[in-house]
Amino acid sequence: MPRYAILMREDDNKWSSLGPDAQEMLLQKYFAWTDDLKARNAFVTGAPIGTGGRLLRLTEGQVVETPFRELKQVLTGYFIIEAADLTAATEIARTCPALIHGETVELRPVGKV
Repeated sequence: MPRYAILMREDDNKWSSLGPDAQEMLLQKYFAWTDDLKARNAFVTGAPIGTGGRLLRLTEGQVVETPFRELKQVLTGYFIIEAADLTAATEIARTCPALIHGETVELRPVGKV
C-alpha cells in the first residue's frame, strides 16, 4: 500500500502560546487520532521534531556545519501513513490535530520521486 508523509509546520511557536491545559487537550487529540489510525491499519510511525540541531551544507567543496537557527516556520513533527491513494491520504491528513491550533499540514508521497 502506498505511504505518505504528513509533515506539520508551525508559525511563530504557536504551541508555546497555548496554556498547559490547552496543550494537554491537544496531546489527547493526537493520541486519539493515532489510535484511530492504528485501528484502521493506516499508522506506520510518527514523532515530534525537536528544536535546535545542526545544519550541514557543502560550501566550496567542504562540508560546513553550523547551528540550526530557528526560522519563522519550523517543522514540528511527522507521521508516516498508509493509504490506498492520494485522495484517501488527503482525507486522513484533513483530520490531523495540528490543524486545530494553526499549524500547516503538508502531505507528500514517500518513496516516489
